[in-house]
Amino acid sequence: MKKIECIIRQEKLKDLSDALLLAGIGGMTVSEVKGFGSQTTRPPNYLFLPKTKIEIYCADDHLEEIVNCILKSCKDESIGSGKIIVFPIEECIRIRTNEKGEKGIF
Repeated sequence: MKKIECIIRQEKLKDLSDALLLAGIGGMTVSEVKGFGSQTTRPPNYLFLPKTKIEIYCADDHLEEIVNCILKSCKDESIGSGKIIVFPIEECIRIRTNEKGEKGIF
């Protein structure tokens, strides 16, 4: 099992959500966040730029498909297009049913 976190431009959220839905991937957590990268080209009046953080939990065999959806939906040639980070998940438990592992995710 994996946890995918990605930080994307706010305007790319709808494109990403639609692409994941078309691919049959459901379930994500969306947070509005602020931050900046190592580039020094950000506007001087911004300390932090608004971004959107997506968290998706998936089985190992869906990882590549989800990452490809993110890349296809969110990639542009501009600085600040975002990041994708993948973490291993040791365990997942659905609180309502007490299901564990992949059953806890889906």
